[in-house]
Amino acid sequence: MHEPPALRLWSCGRTSVGRVRQNNEDNLWLGRVGDPEATAGDREASGSTGFPGMLLAVADGMGGAKAGEVASRLAVETLATELQQRVGATPLAGRELRDAGRGAVHAANEKIRDDGAHDEAREGMGTTLTVAWLVGGAAELFQVGDSRAYLFREGRLSQLTRDQSLVGKLVEDGLLSEEEAERLPGRHIILQALGSEEDLDIVHESVSVRNGDVLLLCTDGLSGLVKLPELEAVLRKSGPLSDQCARMIELAEQQGGTDNITVLLARVGA
Repeated sequence: MHEPPALRLWSCGRTSVGRVRQNNEDNLWLGRVGDPEATAGDREASGSTGFPGMLLAVADGMGGAKAGEVASRLAVETLATELQQRVGATPLAGRELRDAGRGAVHAANEKIRDDGAHDEAREGMGTTLTVAWLVGGAAELFQVGDSRAYLFREGRLSQLTRDQSLVGKLVEDGLLSEEEAERLPGRHIILQALGSEEDLDIVHESVSVRNGDVLLLCTDGLSGLVKLPELEAVLRKSGPLSDQCARMIELAEQQGGTDNITVLLARVGA
């Protein structure tokens, strides 16, 4: 089987508690699949999309006490461990990539459920999870919840994922406009989360990437406060990814910073 050419990747992830919350229940992960130095939380990493590829993920936890923080950390850590175990020496492609990614997300779901079942303080905890696994010339996207993935290409930013939320469903069905959705009080009610007792609907999409592209993964602490044109303007300005992450967080904080804010940027090629 012919393996797609590997691309270089530079990435940076930052998370902030925001201006209102007392605890940060967001988490992120970035690094090469199997990287022993990768940990949850703020990080910068570079590498290649050659198999087994680079793993990027953001998670927005929920639950009492610090349970949301635990759920989001378990999600990204279990995802990384399980994905490493599911890839071998022989490159995967197509359905094999999809199945490996979905299997890792399902394992993270079971881990959160099991942890909550054995600790009363963590009972009912959950988290969103949005993943970009970059292998060869594509980003394999996996989503549960309403954390988002965007693609910045040739000066334009486009949303790759659809929110698995009550409002997202109403917009998708044509019952609400995007403008109406922004004003709806229940816009943060999600329909899918890791840790839930409901059957998990993991949305998967494979998106081709090329040199010059930038992927943005974020929680709704960013996407719920900062408009797409503002995010686009940040990405149009050249500079280190760390500066762009910091600027996006700053914009969300200027809009009130009412939720935890997590931003992960990955630039393909030069």
